[in-house]
Amino acid sequence: MTRTRRALLGAGIALSISIGGVAGSVAAAPPSASTTSSETTYVVRDGDALAGIAYRHGIRLSTLLRANSLHLESVIHPGDTLVIPAGATPPSTRSTPARSTVSTASGSTTTYVVQRGDALAGIAWKHGVRLRSLLAENGLSSTSLILPGQQLRIPPGTVPAPAATTDTTARRTPAATTGAQAAPEASDSLGTVLSYLTAQIGAPYKFFSAGPEAFDCSGLVVAAFRQVGVSLPHQSRALAKMGTSIDWRSETIQPGDLVFTSAFDDPERITHVGVALDARRWIHAVGYGRTVSIGSMPATSKIMAVQRIDVG
Repeated sequence: MTRTRRALLGAGIALSISIGGVAGSVAAAPPSASTTSSETTYVVRDGDALAGIAYRHGIRLSTLLRANSLHLESVIHPGDTLVIPAGATPPSTRSTPARSTVSTASGSTTTYVVQRGDALAGIAWKHGVRLRSLLAENGLSSTSLILPGQQLRIPPGTVPAPAATTDTTARRTPAATTGAQAAPEASDSLGTVLSYLTAQIGAPYKFFSAGPEAFDCSGLVVAAFRQVGVSLPHQSRALAKMGTSIDWRSETIQPGDLVFTSAFDDPERITHVGVALDARRWIHAVGYGRTVSIGSMPATSKIMAVQRIDVG
């Protein structure tokens, strides 16, 4: 064997040993103390939602869905067992106390854990705070999405909180009818509508349904505006005759505007309605086999009408 070949062979062995040593050290590195090193399982409880389970375990919703061969429209039931992939953060090690209190000059700030079906406006009302105060405290907007398991900071109350009651109607009725709290301002009313809508994301489509578990397109609108005491017809063509007509070609579509389309490209045969979140996005009950979702605003040429409902 020549001196050159011996040198190359020796270098190759040294490189192999070096790489092997690095690989070995990587393989043997202990997992982070804050995450699981192997798959675990979670038993679904009453009120659980896939997004909330993913949030509580510190993993992406898409990761949880992929690990269980599920999709966004999948239905889970109490007692079902889900696989929690490796790398999740055990709930017991996460700093997510169910409720804590922080002293302030004017009172105390508490934390609230979002429950299934919650809306920002409803959370504010239950805790006797203005919606704008809740949004500002958490750096949110009226169209922000909240998920089960998420924590919100509740600022000190500025209005009387609703009295405890077992009557569902009384719980959901604005306090203006009971004298317990001032009537919501126009901006709060619009915020209530938009918050309710975003809270329904993921709810399944069902024809001629207006909640609380499923919706069709007009039923979603009816249910949302019902939250602020506005009664609307449960039909898209009838809805297109409500409120004030907006020329969407020359005016900016605003949050809360009803946006109508037609499967026939005919304004006299409107077949679908959604609610604008802003000039670029709307939320709607998409259709059979789909769920309530946020999407891009239809092209101007596809919009048949825009109506603005007074929620003042």
